[in-house]
Amino acid sequence: MDIQTYFNQIEILVNQYLATDFVAQANLTIEPRPAQQGYLTGSLIFIDSSALHFKEYLDGLTNGIVKKRYSYHYQDSTNGLIFRYDNANHKPPLGFIEHKHLIDGRIIQANAPRLDEVLLEIVMLQQW
Repeated sequence: MDIQTYFNQIEILVNQYLATDFVAQANLTIEPRPAQQGYLTGSLIFIDSSALHFKEYLDGLTNGIVKKRYSYHYQDSTNGLIFRYDNANHKPPLGFIEHKHLIDGRIIQANAPRLDEVLLEIVMLQQW
C-alpha cells in the first residue's frame, strides 16, 4: 500500500466515526512529505467530552507503511489520562519501545495499534 492510500483509509475511518451518534467532533490534518513519507494528526471528541488525540509519522518506502513515531492519547473530559499508546523514548529506558500508559500510572509493553483498533477499544470501554 502506498502512503496516499493509507491516508485515504484514515480519512474514511475518521469520517465513519464522525457519522456516529457518539462522536461530537473530529478533525484530521494530513501532510504528505517527499519520498513516500507523511505526517498526520487528528482528534475525535466524544459525546461525553472525552477525546482521542493522535499523531503518526509514517514512512512508506519500505514494504508497507512503517510508523516511525506515533501517539494515541485518550483522555477524559477533565484532560485526565485514560490511556496512551506511543513509542516515545523514556528516561530511564523502559526496556521496550512500543508501550501503553494506563490510567493507574503503569506503563506496559504493547505493540503499535492501528487507529481503528484504538477507536474500537474506546467504544468497548465506554459502551455508549
